[in-house]
Amino acid sequence: MQGKRDLLGNAPIGRALLSLSLPSIAGLVLQTAYNLADTFFLSLWVGHHAVAALAVVFPMQLVIIALAQGIGIGGSSLIATELGAGNEKGAEEILGTMTMLISLGSAFIVALSLAFISPTLSFLGASEQTLPLAKDYGVIVLLGSPMLAFSIMANGIARAEGEAVMAMKTLAISAATNLVLDPILIRYLDLGVAGAAWATVIAQAGSASWMALYLGGKSSIKIRPRELKLRRPVATSIVSVGSSAFVRQGSASITAAVLNRVLLSMGGDPAVAAMGILNRISTFVTMPLYGLVQGMMPLISHNTGSGDQCRVLRTMDLSALWATAVCLAGALPLWAFPLAALSPFCSGETLEIAVAAAPYVALGMPPGGLQVVLSGSYQALSRGRDAFLLDLLRRIVLVVPAIYILSRIAGLKGVFMAIPISEVISGGLSILLFREVRRCSEKRCLLSSQDSI
Repeated sequence: MQGKRDLLGNAPIGRALLSLSLPSIAGLVLQTAYNLADTFFLSLWVGHHAVAALAVVFPMQLVIIALAQGIGIGGSSLIATELGAGNEKGAEEILGTMTMLISLGSAFIVALSLAFISPTLSFLGASEQTLPLAKDYGVIVLLGSPMLAFSIMANGIARAEGEAVMAMKTLAISAATNLVLDPILIRYLDLGVAGAAWATVIAQAGSASWMALYLGGKSSIKIRPRELKLRRPVATSIVSVGSSAFVRQGSASITAAVLNRVLLSMGGDPAVAAMGILNRISTFVTMPLYGLVQGMMPLISHNTGSGDQCRVLRTMDLSALWATAVCLAGALPLWAFPLAALSPFCSGETLEIAVAAAPYVALGMPPGGLQVVLSGSYQALSRGRDAFLLDLLRRIVLVVPAIYILSRIAGLKGVFMAIPISEVISGGLSILLFREVRRCSEKRCLLSSQDSI
């Protein structure tokens, strides 16, 4: 553990950020690869209705992911700060409260979702053709989602301790399991979308079991029965810091639902399937950003706890620079070679719509990616309210009205245009607001440098 603290508190920022980020990037890219595999195999062996069904279920999955990321990021930021101050008992109390929150919250969401599964899927954009497929996939995935929620939360704990390699192994286990099971269950056992769902759930069970073993053994902080309590002050702090992550994914669920309904009304299932494919591909090419943020946050939180504002400032600046470079590189294939990027996943009318939308999706990546880093910085600094407001602005306040207004003006093209327009506007506002945070860090860094002279 001392070696990890040296990495967080003393190693050069570039090396520390790479050490903490690369395992997360590798694991997340693998995990996203199996989402693409679901899309590829279902498109190849079942058809575009199955791909549309996955796009319809996705907003429901995002609610569970939102809960897990909100609690995981909020709690792990607090844990990293406690560990930076040398308070391991306080970190274990936070972990106990996190475990209770994730267990009760995920159980409630699953029960509510299953009780209203059919009307919810219809509301989210399922047509008569896709509703049975969406239900087959959604019921199975929802039943397994508490394991996904626990795994996401536990990954945040590992990263807060500086154990990014452990987090990567968890994601690698999940990805490898899913990639092996997909063709077996979808094609050779002829289970179709249900096979894709079972492959996902089994993979999530493997990663959750792996992280349970970690938190019971190798981790410096443990899930102890006596700490499994809902401590109101701790829970409030977790929710406050993690609210931005919850809003980011939860509002993405709302936006996806709005998008699916508008696409269904204007282009039918091919349009829904096309945007579902684009969302998965854009997630794949921009996923390194989330690994970068996962490496960045414990660095910021730890050095905030230890009072080293110069390291906090350098971490934020370097992360923003790297994020911009990654986004530009990730957007290039969709902008310059949309047909080559998309043809393995669809054909016919679906491919035609996806190719038309691809450049607009690519344009939204750079400003959207920078906002991910800025939001992560706010969360790591325990300024959850600011991150909450920025994510709310980006994910709902701007994009939802833009989708409705521009779709009425320019049809499907207007829907595609809404994505980069809203990203550019919210990105500009985010940069302006973040300047205050950066100036404060600069002043504190300067004062500490003068004191050390």
